[in-house]
Amino acid sequence: MEPFSEDEEVYRAIQIEVLTASPDVFASEEESKKGRFTEIPLLSFELENGENFLMANIPVSIAIEITSRLNNLESNDSRLTIAELIPEVLIVEKVVIDSVVPYSTTYQATVTIRLEGFSEVQHFQVVPSHATLLAIIADAPIYVSKSVLSSTPAVRK
Repeated sequence: MEPFSEDEEVYRAIQIEVLTASPDVFASEEESKKGRFTEIPLLSFELENGENFLMANIPVSIAIEITSRLNNLESNDSRLTIAELIPEVLIVEKVVIDSVVPYSTTYQATVTIRLEGFSEVQHFQVVPSHATLLAIIADAPIYVSKSVLSSTPAVRK
């Protein structure tokens, strides 16, 4: 699939939640008997059209940071992460989860950014969970393209 095009239909995420799933559903019977699993982080996006979009296998550190941000939890660490640094030097205009990486079940997002005081925007293809964290920190809108939704089973509320 091609990266996001301004002409493509998109739906804005109106609520984001970090969920977890038991890995038992992905494990073989032999692996289940060993019982040494950690939960798998998921991101759930409630979209303006009433659908839910779900992403699995989110890196644990990103899931924790998104949860902290969504719940307004303060950190004692004064150091900036890359996701915190980017909005300090650039304006994050939007994130669009817009395609599936070829020959995989992995999504891709396009982040639209620009330098403050400039009108020219740049587009970068980014890991969607990282792009989601960046958008949350920068208070930028997150969208999911219709083509991505049509490539995955929809969950309607």
